[in-house]
Amino acid sequence: MIEVENLSKRDGEKTGVTPATARPYLLGALASLSAAAAAIHFAVVFEHFKDYTLYGVFFLVLAWAQLIWPAVLLWRPSRLWLWLGMAGNAAVLAVYVASRTVGLPFGPDLHHPEQVGALDVVACVLEFTLITGCAALAWRPSLADRPVRRRGGAAAAATLLAVPALAIAAAAAVMTPGWAGPEGPAGMASGSRMAASSPSPAGMGDMGSTGGLPDMRMYGSTAPPTASQVLAAGRLIDQTDATLARYQNVQAAFAAGYTYVLRTNGEEHLLYENPRDPAHAGLDPQHPSSLVYAINVPHHAPILLGAMYIQNGDTNGPQVGGSLTRWHSHLVTCQNSRPTVAGFGVQLRGSCNPATWHDTYTAQMLHVWVVPYPGGVFSDDLSRAATNSAVHAALTGK
Repeated sequence: MIEVENLSKRDGEKTGVTPATARPYLLGALASLSAAAAAIHFAVVFEHFKDYTLYGVFFLVLAWAQLIWPAVLLWRPSRLWLWLGMAGNAAVLAVYVASRTVGLPFGPDLHHPEQVGALDVVACVLEFTLITGCAALAWRPSLADRPVRRRGGAAAAATLLAVPALAIAAAAAVMTPGWAGPEGPAGMASGSRMAASSPSPAGMGDMGSTGGLPDMRMYGSTAPPTASQVLAAGRLIDQTDATLARYQNVQAAFAAGYTYVLRTNGEEHLLYENPRDPAHAGLDPQHPSSLVYAINVPHHAPILLGAMYIQNGDTNGPQVGGSLTRWHSHLVTCQNSRPTVAGFGVQLRGSCNPATWHDTYTAQMLHVWVVPYPGGVFSDDLSRAATNSAVHAALTGK
C-alpha cells in the first residue's frame, strides 16, 4: 500500500508548471480547512479570556494547533499526522457538542448549555469536513496519486486556490455583524462601543436612553428615610451578609442552583433558576435571587461582591429602607435577534423578532453589596470603575 508520506512529486518536477497528481489539491484543501478554523478561533480568543481564563487558554492552544497542523502537513505529510488531525478535531467537536447540550463540567457555565452561534457552526463544519478528508486519505493514500488533467497556469492556480478561497470567504463572512452578531469581533466591538457610549451609571437617572426610553428606571419614594427604615435597611444588610457567607466560593453557588450566568463590566451575576422553588423571588435575605461576583481578577478566584433581589413579574419591590432601598429595572431591547439589556449589551436567553418586538423592562431589582462599594450598600452603579473599586476594597480592606 502506498503511504501518504511517500507520495511522489516527480510528476510536478517533470512539467515544472503543474503537478500531475491530486496530491497538492487534497493536501492544500485540508490545510485550508484547518487554517480557516484557526482564524475563527483566534478571533474569539480575547472574548473567551474575558469569560474565563481556562476558556481563553483552550482557544489559544486550539487556534495555534490548527495553524501549525497544516504547515506540517504540507511540509512532510504522513498517515500519523492525518490521524492526529482527525483525533484533535474530533475532540474539539465533542467538547462543542457537550457545551451546547449538557454544558461543560467546569468553568462559570457549569452544566449550563450555551447558545449555538454562526461562528461556532461554521468552525464545526470546517472541522468535520477536515476529519472526513483526513479519514479518506489515511484509509486510501492512493487517492493522492490519482492523475489529474494538466491545466494551464491560470487554471491550475484557480483550482489550487478554490478551497482556500472558499474557506477564507466563509470565515470572513461569518465574522461580520450581520452573520455572527455579538459573537464575532465586529459584534463584540460594536457592543463595547455601545456600552462605552452610555454614561457610567453612577445613579439610576444617569444611564441614558434607547429609542426614547430610559435604559434604567427607578421606583419608590425619594423622601428621607425614617429612623425605623434606617434600622430595617441595616437588618437587611446584616441578614444578606450572613447568608452570603456560604457562597464565598463560586462553586458553592453553582451547586446551590445559581446557574444562569450574566456578565457585564467585570461582574458576573449568577441567577437562581429552579421553577419549583419560588423562594428566591422577592426580598428574602435567606434566599437571594442572584449573587454577584467580580471575575477576571488577576491571580484570584471570583470575588463575591453582593446579592441582588428580583421581584416576580410587575410586582413593586418592598421599600423597607425607604429611599435607601429604591428598586430599579433595566430596559430590554431586541438586538441581533436576541433580547438584550440596553446600555450593557448583555444578552438574555431566547430569541426575538425585531419586526414584532416591543421594548420592555425587567422585573424590579435591588442590590445589596457586602463589600465597600461606590455609592453605598444599595448602589445601582454597575460600571467597570465601580467593580474595580469594589475589588480593590475587598482585597485591601480599604
